[in-house]
Amino acid sequence: MGNMPFHNKESIQLFILESLEEITNLHKALDHPTRLEILARLLTEPMEFSDLQEKLRIAKTSLANHLTTLVDCGLVEKRERGFYQISFDGEDILTSSAKTFLEIKIREQEKLETLRLRYEALINKYTVLGSETKMVKENDFKIVNLPEMKVVSFHAMGEFLGDPEPKAGGKLYAWAEPHGLYDEPEKHRVFGFNNPDPKYDKESGSFIVNKENPYGYEFWMTIDDDFEVDDNLTVKTIPEGLFVTKSCVGVHDLGRAWKELSDWVKESKEYKFAPHQCLEENTNPKISDGNKIPFILYFPVKK
Repeated sequence: MGNMPFHNKESIQLFILESLEEITNLHKALDHPTRLEILARLLTEPMEFSDLQEKLRIAKTSLANHLTTLVDCGLVEKRERGFYQISFDGEDILTSSAKTFLEIKIREQEKLETLRLRYEALINKYTVLGSETKMVKENDFKIVNLPEMKVVSFHAMGEFLGDPEPKAGGKLYAWAEPHGLYDEPEKHRVFGFNNPDPKYDKESGSFIVNKENPYGYEFWMTIDDDFEVDDNLTVKTIPEGLFVTKSCVGVHDLGRAWKELSDWVKESKEYKFAPHQCLEENTNPKISDGNKIPFILYFPVKK
């Protein structure tokens, strides 16, 4: 059965549904840290009962019961003179479990790193810094007039930093990808923004984001006037607006770029803050690595 091929999710589902009791019994055999330790101890070499007892430091009766469970389900084999060795199936399932667990922990760490970078960007974005301003080149900024846009909106709320962006992005992807809209990024542009912003506590110098103080993120994708959209989706018409823009790469760089835009407007003698929406345009939505996403930031201004 270990080499049984699974061609798709449906074949896996069918096999599991037909083998519920057997698979449950196998998981029960592994559902104890002592039995996992026995398999790990036997992974490199067979061991006698007395040696296993010395390594595990448990009573003979308890060790005997654990070994019986492992032998009965075929994960351990009993050899002559009281030796025990891990079976092929035992080695296979132990190795697979270890690899899967490691991959889960790696993904958790990658998610935490993404959240950390996003948190730092938000801290920089909403914290009022000191009077020292980083000097930037004038040609880093452009004045742009965005025309009136028809957009499909996708919104999500979150209870911790970095939570609503992937939720809202997942809704956008689930709709846009089957329509092939990501293949024309210049025609179907993707904009995003906080809605609402996370609550910032000036006394503690940190954000307060939880069930009582959630924050949200909203994505817009532009569409043509004659594009047919399902009734269950939210369609908006966004009025034209004037912006000063700046490019950056990666979510970790958003905070710095927003700070420079804000400082530019403060120092400008021609342009002032305007009340229309700040925007973050993802110019290549097919990139999944948050550290490599190319952004154009739009800071609303008026003359």
